[in-house]
Amino acid sequence: MMTSLTLVLVAADVSRRIIPVLKMAPTDVGGYALAANRGKRSLSGLALLATLLLSAATVLGAPSTNDLAGNWKGALEVGQAKLRLLFKVSRTPAGVLTAKLDSLDQGARDIPVETVVTKDSTVRMEVKSVNGVYEGSFDAAGKKITGTWQQGPQSLPLTLERTQGSVAAEPETLSPADLAASKQAAQKLIGVWNGALAAGPANLRLKVTITKTSAGVATGTLESVDQGAKDIPLSAITCKEGAVHFEARGIGAFYDGTLSPAGVMLTGQWHQSGQAMPLEFKKAASAR
Repeated sequence: MMTSLTLVLVAADVSRRIIPVLKMAPTDVGGYALAANRGKRSLSGLALLATLLLSAATVLGAPSTNDLAGNWKGALEVGQAKLRLLFKVSRTPAGVLTAKLDSLDQGARDIPVETVVTKDSTVRMEVKSVNGVYEGSFDAAGKKITGTWQQGPQSLPLTLERTQGSVAAEPETLSPADLAASKQAAQKLIGVWNGALAAGPANLRLKVTITKTSAGVATGTLESVDQGAKDIPLSAITCKEGAVHFEARGIGAFYDGTLSPAGVMLTGQWHQSGQAMPLEFKKAASAR
């Protein structure tokens, strides 16, 4: 019996939670030598002084390209699934870096990042609650970090890119038949659907919200109310002659059900981690 929905950096095809050190050698800084000729010593000294002043102005006046503060997006590829991650890094008034992590496709927000360290061009961030570590290196422009996510015994490549806005999901590619079924789902399922999944002695309340895109295709999100997981993206939302299907790939789950003739009930099964459990959804009255 499943005791909870599998959340927080879980591979889509296994019930397991999921950064090797990429160190760059420090750049050698060459010294300056004064001309041996005494007649040129004063000119050489002035040249050296000008060079040092220019170097100091460059170091002290220009912003560092390796500033980690800001939002960084990336995606872990786990089998056929992609888990979008967003590291939100800020700097305290004292100059200390702090961060939080969002696992967008699993509905997990503001996971504490306990350790945030930068040294030269390298980055290390530890997420102890999921036993995860990210280590990587800035590119020359300071806009991309290439590295590895390590979680338990598993390690996966992860590239982070600086971003200013939200992290959008990749658009779905649907076959002509699924595209027609998705448009039908947008017509018949649009609204909010509430259900409860039996998990041992407790029930986990689930809320599914179906909307439609400007192209008339169904899109939606899942909320696990009792687990605080919100905005889990749904994909492959279809309705074919009353047979309803949708997937929550970020948590390795899908639902198959039948729409009632009145269009207000869904009766079916929730599939996750190789298990199938009965689950009914009822359309909220305000959405009818």
